[in-house]
Amino acid sequence: MRVCQRVRVNGHRPETGVVRLAAGVIRCGGVVAAPTDTLYGLLADAMRPRAVREVFRVKRRAPDKPILLLVDSLRRIDRVARDFPESFPVLAEAFWPGPLTVVLPARPAVPRSVTAGLDTVAVRLPGSPLVRALARQAACPLTGTSANLSRVSGAASSSEVFAQLGGRLQLLLDGGRVTRPVPSTIVDLSTGRPRVLRRGRTSPEAIDRALVRAGLDGLSVRV
Repeated sequence: MRVCQRVRVNGHRPETGVVRLAAGVIRCGGVVAAPTDTLYGLLADAMRPRAVREVFRVKRRAPDKPILLLVDSLRRIDRVARDFPESFPVLAEAFWPGPLTVVLPARPAVPRSVTAGLDTVAVRLPGSPLVRALARQAACPLTGTSANLSRVSGAASSSEVFAQLGGRLQLLLDGGRVTRPVPSTIVDLSTGRPRVLRRGRTSPEAIDRALVRAGLDGLSVRV
């Protein structure tokens, strides 16, 4: 069992020293638990297969399930995705940074452990200044799966994370309780008309309106 270091952090104005500490863990292939704009998440270098496998180990997650990615800016999307449809810039402009995840065709460089062997990748520009700072400092896309054991509800506080994963983590950033602990909405943009795969914080109705206002087809499926 590991000794988990717990460090306080201001999620809105993250301290430089804390960001450097956590980014150093990520650059070395470690996993950091931290608050995001949705739930607490497990953050690791998504381009390093060994680090991704460590995320699965920490969560006790089956390897046949893909993991969404978090980036610090729109420019970083090109590193993991390609063949952007017309709907992508519309939704990015309307909802990013924020709790909307989009599924796009994946670049070959994305590890198969991230995509679970699929040819698509789910990616999000989060509203959390802390997560964006960590991705920028670590200079890589980050895994964005929730910081909890598989088949257990997502954690809204560091205490909940520690109770489930404390003995498996190297570093836990304590940013207090997440104010709106609801996961992101996931929209598939990889084939045909956009469709919602998971309903979350961003409403399908708002997504549909943004698409229609831009002169595009609205959502094909709502869940």
